[in-house]
Amino acid sequence: MPRLAVHTALVLLINTLIAAFLTAIGVGGDFAGNLIVSHCIGFAIYIPCITVIRLAPNRTVLLAGIALSVILGSAFGALAGLTLSGHGPEQWSSQAGLQALLIGLMFGVGVSYLFYARERMAKLENELRVRELRRMESEKAQVETQLRMLQAQIEPHFLFNTLANLSALIRTDAATAERMLADLIRYLRATLQRTREAESTLGDEMELLRNYLDILGLRLGGRLRWTFDVPDELLVRRFPLMLLQPLVENAVTHGIEPKVSGGELRIAARLDEGRLRLAVADTGVGLREGGSGTGFGLENVRQRLRALFGEAASLDVRENSGGGVVATLEIPA
Repeated sequence: MPRLAVHTALVLLINTLIAAFLTAIGVGGDFAGNLIVSHCIGFAIYIPCITVIRLAPNRTVLLAGIALSVILGSAFGALAGLTLSGHGPEQWSSQAGLQALLIGLMFGVGVSYLFYARERMAKLENELRVRELRRMESEKAQVETQLRMLQAQIEPHFLFNTLANLSALIRTDAATAERMLADLIRYLRATLQRTREAESTLGDEMELLRNYLDILGLRLGGRLRWTFDVPDELLVRRFPLMLLQPLVENAVTHGIEPKVSGGELRIAARLDEGRLRLAVADTGVGLREGGSGTGFGLENVRQRLRALFGEAASLDVRENSGGGVVATLEIPA
């Protein structure tokens, strides 16, 4: 219910209670007459008083305005109430008139303070909401900045490794180097396009990973094989950009590449009880034979998960039952 309606209902209630109380103790006339006088005084004070409370530019003007509202409102309301209840001008200075004026002053002081306190509380609550909103916006900006920094750490890390491989291939296999350069350009173009967008999806991440694995596949030749197991309905879900790429790079660099025969990489996604679970599994050398579960890329992913989801996300890296390592990432769906 709007605040004005609440205040109006409150004034009506207080006016009625005052009229009933005065009638019960034998002050004024009958209940109907007391009710008319009470309503006239109440609203004659309330209307200017609430206006002053809302519009006063400073505390001095506020207090002066409330005082004038109470005094003038009491006098005007008492005269109007006496007139409407059948008391003519000759009775305005009588005991009934003085009682009405006294009632008005008492009502005015009490109710003015009540509404001042309510308006003050409303202003304080509004200020708190504004501060909370600003705090949330500030925290969001900090998180976004942190995420951009973490993402920026990944991109040159991969780029430097690829350029180093290109440098070696140019001298030994120019044709493969040319293909890798074309794949790199395509990957960087897609990455740049995605980073400019406000949101990304799991499908966007899968597309980037395909381009990325094309580059790694050229680097490792036939020693790297990969499969994607991601249901189509999950591809449209929102997903942080380049969150899986460090896991894939970690699996290839520390798991498959050191293995003479190479290995397979499997990327799978499932939706389970409101959580999106993604697994990057390799058949490489495993953790005990030199694979890593605590490298730069994994720590980067953990930091991004904390920034994005707090304690609601997790990353688990362990030995794969079929050999190699499996990194499982879970985030809220």
